[in-house]
Amino acid sequence: MSRRTGKDLIVVSTGSDEYAEPYVEALKTAGFAAESLCVLTPDRRSELPALAPRTAGLVLCGGLDVDPARYGEEILPDANVELFPERDEMEWSLLQTARENGTPVWCVCRGIQVLNVFLGGSLYQDLPTQHPSAVEHSLVQPKDAIAHTVRILDPARAEGLGCLLSRETPRVNSRHHQAIKRLADGLVSVAQSPDGLIEAVELAAPGWWVRGVQWHPENLIALAQQRALWEDFARAVRRPEA
Repeated sequence: MSRRTGKDLIVVSTGSDEYAEPYVEALKTAGFAAESLCVLTPDRRSELPALAPRTAGLVLCGGLDVDPARYGEEILPDANVELFPERDEMEWSLLQTARENGTPVWCVCRGIQVLNVFLGGSLYQDLPTQHPSAVEHSLVQPKDAIAHTVRILDPARAEGLGCLLSRETPRVNSRHHQAIKRLADGLVSVAQSPDGLIEAVELAAPGWWVRGVQWHPENLIALAQQRALWEDFARAVRRPEA
């Protein structure tokens, strides 16, 4: 765990305990002890003040949609937007505290969307109507089914998320109907799908380790490249300066 005194928990933010299970298993595979993993759901958001001083790392899991009001839009007709305002509120608080404390943040699917909106970006509310494409972005079952590849935008970089992903062509699963539209200031696009959607980002800010992907690496933990993403988060949490 982090060498910072008192920080002994990885907070896993999700909509339900059941949904958190594959994320918890992926974190265990990356070397985290079960007792260090704290699943946080909106019905327990009153625990946030007590958790903040102990949080060594934050994982934002997949789930329902971000309220378009948070990026200045009304819900579009036929966009199939499903809201969870209590979770939005909780995760805005978690990210604000993480930014203040420099806590490493790992974002998956909805998580990358939450991050982008939190930092000032926007989303496609519904890909089928706003960004129609032949690329499969909503292959729901099985959860480890490969839907498409992603292209690394700067494979020559010697470090960062792009370096991890460029070791071989990433083959990813995909189940989302929203995605990043306007990239927030400070975020760097690391990878794209074949139809140009942003699939991976990292924060270009010293002192705050933040990375995210649009796919679901928690379901691809058997693949070394995907497992490396969780191990990368573990290293960030354990760095003395993290």
